[in-house]
Amino acid sequence: MKKRFLMLIAAWAVFAVLLSGFSFAFAASEEIVLTFGGDCVLGTREQWKKKKNTFDTVIAANGMEWCFEKIREPFETDDLSTVNLEVVLQKGSKGHEKGKKYTFRGDPSYTGILSAASIEHVNLANNHYIDFGRPGRASTVEALEAGGIAYSGYTYRYVAELHGHKIGFGGCRETVWRQKPEVMREDLQALREAGCEVIVYSCHWGKEYAARHNERQEQMAQEAIKGGADLVIGTHPHVVQGVDERNGAVILYSLGNLVFGGTHQMKTFDGLLAQAVLRFDEQGYAGLTLRLIPVLTSGSAPENDFCPVFAEGEDAARIFDSVQQDSPFEISAERWFPAR
Repeated sequence: MKKRFLMLIAAWAVFAVLLSGFSFAFAASEEIVLTFGGDCVLGTREQWKKKKNTFDTVIAANGMEWCFEKIREPFETDDLSTVNLEVVLQKGSKGHEKGKKYTFRGDPSYTGILSAASIEHVNLANNHYIDFGRPGRASTVEALEAGGIAYSGYTYRYVAELHGHKIGFGGCRETVWRQKPEVMREDLQALREAGCEVIVYSCHWGKEYAARHNERQEQMAQEAIKGGADLVIGTHPHVVQGVDERNGAVILYSLGNLVFGGTHQMKTFDGLLAQAVLRFDEQGYAGLTLRLIPVLTSGSAPENDFCPVFAEGEDAARIFDSVQQDSPFEISAERWFPAR
């Protein structure tokens, strides 16, 4: 009897250890933190390639860590970070669309700028991914794959497996959506069929430097949410815009610029980082806590040094006010949004 009792105690002890390990694993997977940054032009215009104090020469002088060294903490402490990569990564100018007013190109090695900041994923659905035609698009994808950076947008989709959960990423441009709205539906359907519990969809939309989002942006957001998006991330206006919530999904209409090598005479230095803390429970995805982190796209304003800093004091208050003016509810640095 005593032997049987001791065996029972031992069995319960093993079970308790296993249960403890399971509980710890489950607790560790309850939250997933995603960080989002706005427009990143990691390069410059063809005519500026060798000029002093332009993006290429600044990186050559300061190294790959320069761009994000003062705001790296949110990227390093999360589970996955993503930005809008608004540049072609290509060695030469083959395929250059010279008829475009602004075209941007960076060296393929600039994926090192992203990896140095612990940025694991980029959105390609924007109007500068096409600046160097088919050769530029192919070179950009090759550079990202060689650098270990995931990507989505322009029918590319990405599924990240984080702590046992599948998070899907896709994206499209407004012009593409207007011509072929089924592109968005196909992206979202494919991500749902891949078993994604949460879908993040990037929309490159709106009017440049408009302080308020427009009706077209609302239409696109509504269609993305109808198709299954849980978080819609907006880029292109180059200024911050509002936050909204529809049917349990969250919309960020514009994060503004982040690292912008495309110009030296900036019209605004105000930008945002956004963190989405995804919460899961026994029933699955429960919702997210949205954290807004105001930034300035240069630490040397009015000069553009391509090295953003966290905004403080009056700068932070101004950025939050800009977001508030374009939002239907009270904006705070952190807010919970339950899932639909």
